[in-house]
Amino acid sequence: MTIRKATVLGGGVMGSQIAALLVNAGLKVKILDVVIDKEDPNKISRKSYETITDKKRPHLFDLDFAPNLTYGNFDDDLQGEDDSDIYIEAVKEELDIKHNVWKLVKKVAKDNALFATNTSGIPIEYIAKVFSDEERQRFFGMHFFNPPRIMKLVEIIPLKDTAEESVKAAQDFAENKLGKGVVIANDVPGFVANRVGTQTMNDIMHRAEAQGISISDTDALTGRSIGRPSTGTYGLSDLVGIDIAVTVTKGLQQVPGEEKFFHDTKIAEKLVENGALGRKTKAGFYKKVKNQILVFDPKSNDYVEQSKPEFPILGKFSKDLKANMDVIFNADDAAGLFMWETMRNNFYYSALNVPKAASDYKDIDRALVWGFNWKKGPFQLWDMMGFERVKERMKAELGELPSWIEERTEPFYGNEETIERITPVSQLIESEIWNREDSNLSVVNTDQLLLKLQSGNNIISDGFAKDLIEAVDLLETEDFSSMVLYADGRNFSVGANLYMMKKAHEMKQVDELVGPAIDTLHESFSRLKYALKPVVTAVQGRALGGGCELVLHSPFVVAASETYIGMVEAGVGLLPSGGGLAEMSDRILSTNHKTDDKQQSMSDVLMNIGMAKVSTNAYEAKRYGYLRDTDSIILNTEKRVEAALNKARLESEMNYIPKPKDKYIALGSDFKALAQGMLDAQRLGHFISDHDYDITLKIAEVLSGGDVPRNTYVNQRYLQKQEKVRFLELLNNEKTYARISYMLETGKPLRN
Repeated sequence: MTIRKATVLGGGVMGSQIAALLVNAGLKVKILDVVIDKEDPNKISRKSYETITDKKRPHLFDLDFAPNLTYGNFDDDLQGEDDSDIYIEAVKEELDIKHNVWKLVKKVAKDNALFATNTSGIPIEYIAKVFSDEERQRFFGMHFFNPPRIMKLVEIIPLKDTAEESVKAAQDFAENKLGKGVVIANDVPGFVANRVGTQTMNDIMHRAEAQGISISDTDALTGRSIGRPSTGTYGLSDLVGIDIAVTVTKGLQQVPGEEKFFHDTKIAEKLVENGALGRKTKAGFYKKVKNQILVFDPKSNDYVEQSKPEFPILGKFSKDLKANMDVIFNADDAAGLFMWETMRNNFYYSALNVPKAASDYKDIDRALVWGFNWKKGPFQLWDMMGFERVKERMKAELGELPSWIEERTEPFYGNEETIERITPVSQLIESEIWNREDSNLSVVNTDQLLLKLQSGNNIISDGFAKDLIEAVDLLETEDFSSMVLYADGRNFSVGANLYMMKKAHEMKQVDELVGPAIDTLHESFSRLKYALKPVVTAVQGRALGGGCELVLHSPFVVAASETYIGMVEAGVGLLPSGGGLAEMSDRILSTNHKTDDKQQSMSDVLMNIGMAKVSTNAYEAKRYGYLRDTDSIILNTEKRVEAALNKARLESEMNYIPKPKDKYIALGSDFKALAQGMLDAQRLGHFISDHDYDITLKIAEVLSGGDVPRNTYVNQRYLQKQEKVRFLELLNNEKTYARISYMLETGKPLRN
């Protein structure tokens, strides 16, 4: 079944966000809600529409998508016949309200329409009471996690009599159209993610209270060190809402057999009574006062300054999660034992929920990784800690384990096995050409090259630039059809090596150390742009600075929709040095602007780069000029490499014509004068500092073509040289050095 049209039932916060997600995925969507004012029957749904399409902070990737969204009400728009392929209900969590809405939908829906409820707390079976036997085959829970645009997890909860083809259609829709990760859950309280995630949070809080461990100390022990969000347990509860955690806990306490796993937590209940529900009420376990984060002290019933945790075990942890698991398993101090019990209890409860909540243990891991932002799920962490030794210790401490664990004799995951449902890139590789510090080059699909950026933090290093040149050489001279460039991790690349820049300044060897690296970068990116065979770059997350410039020079790009692209060098007192300014000039000046003003287009580029603006999604990156109409945008981040390989194959089979080198007429001193006037006004209005002024003026000088009159012919190589000169000037500047140092120390920009 192809899903092209959808109706969202309920225009509240969740309904609005689901509707926006569907529109972003290319669907035609109606959002409906109840009539509360007969004079204005669409009052609620219209407000949702206005929120989604707000010009300043839209929920849509592109406001041009807005015509695909309409709004109405249950009374007028659920009449006659309707052609929606799927109805997603997100009304108030009251059974009678849900039943009334579905009764209306049943009357107008076509015979093969799918029915989904986004409930998080009401059993799916209860909601299904209004459906006939045939309709039940098309009904299921479809639980999106908040916010739906960002959170990967969607739980699909079928009834016992939901048709297999309905579940398959819903899973295919969620994964391939919406770009989500699907977990098939059973109709039990909390389903999978909230059930297991809430239990471990509740277990941690209960034991911390019993052992007298403070809130901030508990969070230090239950955050990044064990692969969970850096907020820690209490901080995450503040983010989600303390009232939600308490409500879920109370609900599960009423379920026979679950009461021993869910405990009353006095501090949480006290805060809920006081109306301190977390970040949404600006106070919870933590409270921000001016620039200070205070923590709730149950003894004084007030917020106090946080004390720094002093557990020796914290000094033994690193970014290596497997090593951390070993430290925890072997710990014999109080803090270490607390962490062991945290892991043990989570492992045990997760095991109990197979097949109770999910038939596959991998779905437990998927739910926690995709829904709670854990780095690894419970069973993945169990493997890291050592399957057999953990099993034996758990058995000794807890007694009998679930039968499927007792019978299991091997780890949960094989070598390189993941929770993703796509084929891992590593399994596509047929042969490896090299595996170096900054890159890996391999062969896939017989004749396609796959170049992986793998430097530390995926920086665009001098070593990678040289590897890129060599890879393009190989592509052009050997019998390969095309190449795909990609990087692993949450972010594609956040730029160049600032430490190296700082060191060069301190050694007073900027020209000697950095100058040649810029030349290599220019050569590598130019080779990429003008390659004789197609090259496609697969990009996701942040692509900043040099990462942005790499994307700019790629002949084709496949970008995940959640890609954030920008040249942010001005924030550290520099300007782009990898040819980014030259490439943006090329895109504007080499285009026949019949309906556009080149000076205005260049002014927009100047402001975006001078203000270090970063696109909030891939579609906005197109509007900024960082992506082109020939570039592809997909919602499923995990499929970016597969899509890039397919695009590269298509281009190679369709008489690929390399980009020709061009020359064009510079805007010259006229544009520099215009830019200087704008910058003067901003400096006089105290919107920018003197150093901001100097940086942005140098950017304008490059964009204008250097110190030349208007109508002078220039080319990209000439503009790259202009970049290099001004970059080195700025790197020698003490104010730039201060910005770089501050960024490295604090992770924040300095406006000096």
